[in-house]
Amino acid sequence: MKVLAFAFPGFTFIDLAGPMQAFMMLPGFSSQIVWQSRGVVDSDAGVSVQATEDFQSCWKDPDILFVPGNSIHLFKQLQDDRTIDFIADVGTRAKWITSVCNGSLLLGAAGLLKGYKAASYWYTREHLSLFGAIPTDARYVIDRNRATGGGMTAGIDFGLAMVGQLAGEPVGRVAELAFEYAPQPPFGTGRPELADPATLAKTTEIVKQIMPVQELEGVSARRAAMGKL
Repeated sequence: MKVLAFAFPGFTFIDLAGPMQAFMMLPGFSSQIVWQSRGVVDSDAGVSVQATEDFQSCWKDPDILFVPGNSIHLFKQLQDDRTIDFIADVGTRAKWITSVCNGSLLLGAAGLLKGYKAASYWYTREHLSLFGAIPTDARYVIDRNRATGGGMTAGIDFGLAMVGQLAGEPVGRVAELAFEYAPQPPFGTGRPELADPATLAKTTEIVKQIMPVQELEGVSARRAAMGKL
């Protein structure tokens, strides 16, 4: 099972780490981390990963193409057509096209989510419709060969669900127990509909500064004008 994981400078570390930890439970697992050039790629958490491949040397037909998300650094990638074109190209041959958090925006900009249900981080979720996707507030969504997770920690749910989807539910159940995955959030404010008004207002103000969603209409228009959306 060949997993090609896209890592861009500033990516959200848990978005990559959680799903990859789950993917390694798949039979025959092998992986490549890809960026525009080989070498160290810094995450937003002060932890770096090694891009083992660049856009030319990586697998062109992986079983799973995986894209993590982020805030301002993800939005920078949405302005880079080299990045988006690479994702679009690999996406034409990958058996599964997947993401976590607002990595789904990159899949959308690459034209890979038209007509598919898709999840994303709560603040950016509805903007997926600009790229022809069908936004859903599910923790993760599997629609045909597209699988997308919600924000950050949903990557573990997404990853375990993918193990069950690809290797069978019994394997998924074993993986979930091996992870000891039984979350007990300490505050119960992990989704907008669960948060108290003050917490929601404060958090919204923070993410508003680091996720410039007003740029997404321009991204959609640019890609459409290029005939790539």
